[in-house]
Amino acid sequence: MQTLRLQRGVIYGPVDSRRLGRSLGINILPTSYKLCAFDCIYCQYGRTKVLTAKTEERCFPTVEVVLFKVEEALRQVPDLNYVTFSGNGEPTLHPRFDELVEGVVHLRDKLRPEVKSAILSNSALAWGEDIREALAKLDMRIMKLDAGDPLTWRAINRPAPSLDFEMVVAGLKEMDGVTIQSLILDGPVQNVRGKPFDRWVETVAWIAPQEVQIYTTDRWPRPRWRRYQKRSS
Repeated sequence: MQTLRLQRGVIYGPVDSRRLGRSLGINILPTSYKLCAFDCIYCQYGRTKVLTAKTEERCFPTVEVVLFKVEEALRQVPDLNYVTFSGNGEPTLHPRFDELVEGVVHLRDKLRPEVKSAILSNSALAWGEDIREALAKLDMRIMKLDAGDPLTWRAINRPAPSLDFEMVVAGLKEMDGVTIQSLILDGPVQNVRGKPFDRWVETVAWIAPQEVQIYTTDRWPRPRWRRYQKRSS
């Protein structure tokens, strides 16, 4: 399966998005490896090199560098609909995520008030009140939930060992105006029928998001199912 190259800087795009229109990507993660709390079997960036749910110091771009790059882009890039935190893994892992959100929103308000702010997150740190408070400052919070039970969640998303499914779901329930994004897939690991699908429906209904975005893969999931099953056993 072909995977995408990692983003090599803080700013990328704009990307023409079906969900967000013309979206300017903000990568606040390392540029030399993928850092995430999940190792999803379908990820467009391939395997997670550093799997962690800890917001600790790593090779992150500094707040000053990120805000400089965002300001430069807001002044120079025309026709934007959104500025979107995304990039090489899970954005909320940056230890100064709250400062970055405040800074980006401030720049947007000052320079391009017509542009909205968003995040694409895997929801891994949604259980943290400080993370939820930072997320609340964004106009759109698109949060992943591919499963409604721990077993399917572990099989599809392969979370860091310290993460707890019930805590993640409870965190999503606490978020106002959240958008849930869910990838539906079939195969030896699936969430499209039976108990995995029923539990997903029940869990999403309990969270009661303002919107649910359902999508599928446009590439073969990785790794091969047989290899994946062997590692998961």
